[in-house]
Amino acid sequence: MSITAGVLLALAFPKFNLFWIAWIALVPFFVALGSAKSFKDAMICGFLFGAVFFGIDLYWVTSLFRFAGWWVVFGWGALVLFQTLFMVLFALAFRLVISSFNFARLDLNPFQPEVTAFVGGMRRSLGVSSGLKGFFYAVVVALLWVAVEWLRAWGPFGVTGGDLGYSQAAFLPIVQIASFSSVYGVSFLLVLCNVALALFAAGFKRWQPLLLSFLLVIMAVGYGMNAMRSPSPVPRSSSLTDVLRGSIRTVKISLIQPSIDQRDKLDPSKVFPIYETHERMTRQAMSERPEIVIWPESAVFTYLLKDNLLFPRLKRLLAEEGVWLIAGTPHYEGDTAFNSVASISPAGRVVSRYDKERPVPFGEYLPFRKILYPVLRGVGYYDSEFAGNPNPRAIRAGNLNIATAVCFESTFPELIKKRVNKNSDFILIVTNDAWFGDSAALEQHLNAGILRAVENRKYFIQAGNTGISAVIDPFGRVLKRTGVNQREILTFEIPLS
Repeated sequence: MSITAGVLLALAFPKFNLFWIAWIALVPFFVALGSAKSFKDAMICGFLFGAVFFGIDLYWVTSLFRFAGWWVVFGWGALVLFQTLFMVLFALAFRLVISSFNFARLDLNPFQPEVTAFVGGMRRSLGVSSGLKGFFYAVVVALLWVAVEWLRAWGPFGVTGGDLGYSQAAFLPIVQIASFSSVYGVSFLLVLCNVALALFAAGFKRWQPLLLSFLLVIMAVGYGMNAMRSPSPVPRSSSLTDVLRGSIRTVKISLIQPSIDQRDKLDPSKVFPIYETHERMTRQAMSERPEIVIWPESAVFTYLLKDNLLFPRLKRLLAEEGVWLIAGTPHYEGDTAFNSVASISPAGRVVSRYDKERPVPFGEYLPFRKILYPVLRGVGYYDSEFAGNPNPRAIRAGNLNIATAVCFESTFPELIKKRVNKNSDFILIVTNDAWFGDSAALEQHLNAGILRAVENRKYFIQAGNTGISAVIDPFGRVLKRTGVNQREILTFEIPLS
């Protein structure tokens, strides 16, 4: 039953995208846990569920095989095992809850009820129906699940991939509750309904928790549908930022998606041709008169702001076209290198720079370097690394304040919430998902952007090297997007807050 639940839940995520199945996928798992006769049995259930679910959901990690060979298979296995430990932790917590003294005495173990005169007396003295107690039980289990999801995102090895709420990115009415509860609120509702269904499956007389859970879902959907009645205007004119159209101030932006294969990006002999591709596409984009052009993460694999050949060319380009540029680029200060984003004015001045705060472990830096570097030296990607900047600066372009992050930083709700303030005009993510080909990682990344847009009620813009580049409105609606591994220019106009 635990294995079945793991397979079913994986189907709710990209690339299967059967979002509706998440509302029932966990029922076999909860029935299995409730039927476990010992902590050992519960741990086995948690391990089997986690290994199957994360093994499928995180399979996209193996798309890195062409860069690191069989080391990637080892890394995928280690990541799956690490995430599975959190499901074992959840199973243990679940078992503690239903077997604790207070819960057993109040008959809150609905899968293994013990009807005694004492319990009956307690029920009468408390004046609480068994149905309400069952609903309280479901709430406690849902809170435990959300706590484990939060723990999974914590620390330098944190991962949010597989959090239940992301499975509902296509079901926008329910996602709207993330505006006040974050993605974890969506996860809570999903688990609540699954537990209520498991209670109902264990005994048809336990219909009250199911009814109360469904009422909460109906209320959440009603709230979401009402919230989405608000329009997200996308003016069609080419007016510049300082032109007022009624009470709406707008900005026109072009995203450059050059679709450069990652092997080519890492080839020093191709730095100039790659730069020329970006320059040529920027000139093409100017036919639609954008105010800002955005290049993706590490657009050109050189320290662009310090490159004595390319940076002067870039400044000439911006001066000739009269446009702001926001570009992802490696950067260094002293002996420290960063994965950065820079905004450059039409006059060629670097106005602001954002340094990535949370680099990817084993991707942009090597944890426990003294121990692991001798082992992993042969991989060839750990001779140098990026540092994280704990105090990154915001990006400014003209009179715009832009909440900026790089790549997988968009998958962390608290990090993006920290970037956004009342003066932020929109959220910008620059990314390079070319590492992962056309795997599920790209869709999972975009789904995270949908949740970040709703959580912060801000337009969310993602510029990717090979895709997916997109603009998402504050209600999670994808207004425009590119294909994967396609060379495209995405131009759009959004209102500003």
